[in-house]
Amino acid sequence: MTIARRLLTMLGLAGATLLAGCGGGSSSPEAALTSGASTAVTTTTTTTLSPVATLGEGAVIINGTSPSDPKESIYVRKVGHGPHTIVLVPGNNTSGATFEGMLAAFRAVDAFNDAYTVYTFDYRGSGKSSYNRKITSLRDFALDFEKVMNSIADFPTSGVTLVGYSLGFGVALEMVIANPNRYANLVGLAGIGTRGVRVSFNAGQAGTDPLGQVWADGDWVPVTDDAKGIVATEFQQRSWQGDQRTFTNVQNIWDMLVYNDILKYDITQAFTPAAITDPAFRSSPNYTNSLYDGFNIQYMPESLYYAHKFNVSGSNVVKPVANGDGTPVTIPGDGRLGTLLSGKKAMLAKASTDFATWRGDQVIYDNYTATSKYDLKQAGATVDAVMINPNQGFDHGFPVGKPLETVRLIDAFIKGTLTAASAPTALGGATVNFYPNAETAWETSVFTGL
Repeated sequence: MTIARRLLTMLGLAGATLLAGCGGGSSSPEAALTSGASTAVTTTTTTTLSPVATLGEGAVIINGTSPSDPKESIYVRKVGHGPHTIVLVPGNNTSGATFEGMLAAFRAVDAFNDAYTVYTFDYRGSGKSSYNRKITSLRDFALDFEKVMNSIADFPTSGVTLVGYSLGFGVALEMVIANPNRYANLVGLAGIGTRGVRVSFNAGQAGTDPLGQVWADGDWVPVTDDAKGIVATEFQQRSWQGDQRTFTNVQNIWDMLVYNDILKYDITQAFTPAAITDPAFRSSPNYTNSLYDGFNIQYMPESLYYAHKFNVSGSNVVKPVANGDGTPVTIPGDGRLGTLLSGKKAMLAKASTDFATWRGDQVIYDNYTATSKYDLKQAGATVDAVMINPNQGFDHGFPVGKPLETVRLIDAFIKGTLTAASAPTALGGATVNFYPNAETAWETSVFTGL
């Protein structure tokens, strides 16, 4: 069992967290929203809705997934006043606050503020949103956001750029499936990909869960029984979730896996605080605040389990070797992307993984991106991929640690100026491997991010 695998399974898709304190002031919910909560939306068509004309921050009340479900309160942030709309979808163990650094960049640079109107939403069960009914798939998050967008006055019905970060890329794909006509562009930032991520056990996580299910080193959680799968996922995450979700535990995980490159984490120093060789970011109040977002999360472990079960490609993901009890595990590909991305543009960006020196993205394997490029092209999209070389301060948390650079990259993509030359410029001179839509040597139909 490698150190990389042990720590990856500990994190289980944490994504990154907010860069609080960079966002600047925003209007209060009372000032931001027009009087009263917007009328709940049950369909994808705009009906008699209270306009949300000058939204800065505030809650939108929506109906539940089914008529018997309670309503939910979904918290919204908005910046900018430009003609092109962007929606930012956060990662796991985070809320929309994870994008405060990027929202600050959109505010601070006049050209961005004038060009874009940017929204981000707190997931049901995160940040300032309610969690009155537990999710039963990533699709539930997507349908929540669809209702919110239909509740906002003059929210575009077409031409929107959808940006999904980490787990949020899976939610973004569900949003496209729910309403493909709304979106023209799709961006994945260190995204889980079209075939989800795996919840697997290492030796330290092995044991018997509360339902009596026995888990051995290397086992995957099966997806045939959601209730049992969620219990298993919670058991796998027990070292730093539930009553173990302490500041120290969250900090240790984020330092090792999410911010490892910006902090220049040294794995030869036994995973201690002394392993941080560049403490500037860690000593800032922005870093401290970035850890608190995780303490508001209510949607775990179900979000991680449904990310494990998520596979919208046309191919099954099959565990190479059966579980220790002889059980084979298959994550079926449901093929729901079909040709829904026909005519759309996509960009996939992440830091390359270097386990040997503990640099780059330690959460999402490079193959997730290579396979997603293939799948998105099969669904009709034009797809470019930007793989940022490691040891440059870009890691799984790069949208948080490098917010301005991330915004510049998205801007180049939307403007149609993204190239092998412009991508490094947008990223502040970082070296990258650029894979344009036409190349086929790097992309692959074979999923090996296991």
